[in-house]
Amino acid sequence: MIGRFPYRWVVAGVLLFAYSIQYLDRVIATVLTPRFAGEIGLATTDIGTGAFLMMIFYAPAQVISGFLTDRFGAKRLLLISIVTWSLMAAWMGLIKSPGEYFYRMALFGLLIGTELVPSARILMRWFNKEGRARAQALLSLAWILTPAWASIVATQLTVCLGDWRPVFFLSAAAGVVPLILIALFVFDRPEDYKRITREELEHSYQDELEAGILKGGDFKNAQQQIKAAKSFRFMDLFKSRSYVALVIVDIVVQIAYWGTLVWIPLYLSDTFGFKLSTMGWWNSLYFIAAAVGSFASSWLSDAVFRNNRRVMIIVCFAGLIPFVLLLASLKTGAPGLLVLALCGMGFFANMAWGPILAVPAEIFSPEVYGRAMGFVNCCGYIAAAFATKIFSALVVVKDGAKDYTPGWMFIAACAVVGIVAAWFIKTVPTTRAATVRQ
Repeated sequence: MIGRFPYRWVVAGVLLFAYSIQYLDRVIATVLTPRFAGEIGLATTDIGTGAFLMMIFYAPAQVISGFLTDRFGAKRLLLISIVTWSLMAAWMGLIKSPGEYFYRMALFGLLIGTELVPSARILMRWFNKEGRARAQALLSLAWILTPAWASIVATQLTVCLGDWRPVFFLSAAAGVVPLILIALFVFDRPEDYKRITREELEHSYQDELEAGILKGGDFKNAQQQIKAAKSFRFMDLFKSRSYVALVIVDIVVQIAYWGTLVWIPLYLSDTFGFKLSTMGWWNSLYFIAAAVGSFASSWLSDAVFRNNRRVMIIVCFAGLIPFVLLLASLKTGAPGLLVLALCGMGFFANMAWGPILAVPAEIFSPEVYGRAMGFVNCCGYIAAAFATKIFSALVVVKDGAKDYTPGWMFIAACAVVGIVAAWFIKTVPTTRAATVRQ
């Protein structure tokens, strides 16, 4: 601990910062697409293909990183991930043709799909179930808030520098900071931190202590004791109806997230004629609202609904639908309605992150979280990869104008599926007394 401040929040804060830096490339590449697409010869379908390649290779990387995390430790994998991310970010600044762009996006997905599962796995071990959704919501700010500020920084830097390529070089150089912070301040398990207190160990292993898995409060060999008490095979995942439902829910969330991240900048440019210098500000509205929605939902999931994760997941999808339909109906002007649509979509679409990321550890155990969450994310990103292609195919081009309405209707329909699937997710609720203690 630092003073009386729990060290687990220091770990969470470093992971948030590191993941935020690693997310820069995806945001910059998306928001600057209207600028560099013409220069390197990308058509609208090529943009969808690039997103598809990134996610279709990112998907198996989730499963691979999950197994590697459980086997060799999350911290090692995170350090490797940051180094490869910096190299990929620098490469983006050198792209000169569609072919190079496609190769880079595919390799980027494969190598960079190693950051989420290890980060979430560390948090699952440091936090017990009374605070896991909030910890994961904090991590989710990396992919929620980063687009808000990075969109503005990237567009303004491009305008000031007169070129988009240096922006990628600068982001690549920033990777050295999280590399150092993770090496010094992040630990796979609480007992690995030399100054850890017994109070914090008891917090992290509360579930195992209450179940009698850890005998006499011996934390030195906690991992071995837990594995000996809970045997687990990969196929055991699919015996849980809640886990199967979680896979479907994650698919819908990923479709909604990537549908907005990839297409909102282009939608604002094509439909409303926004210039690069102002588009970053409009794009950030979605993500600022998303940060509020994500943390509010996770607090409610932990403290009010006491670990009943499906409630806020259902609210996420039910609230998203009307705002997606509102955005689809806007064709010109009406800045007030556009603000409402972007903020409403951001607020509700990102409510599910904390609850979703907490579920695998509560159905099974944090010790097998890597494999469980890795497969969930793999399915989610495969679906999202095809969804970006579907969305691009649904964009209607007539007389030089583009109509995105069918694409937004597709996302709304997916949200309905998410509502049905979320109903089947069941976790054991905490007692009200435990929630008050937290």
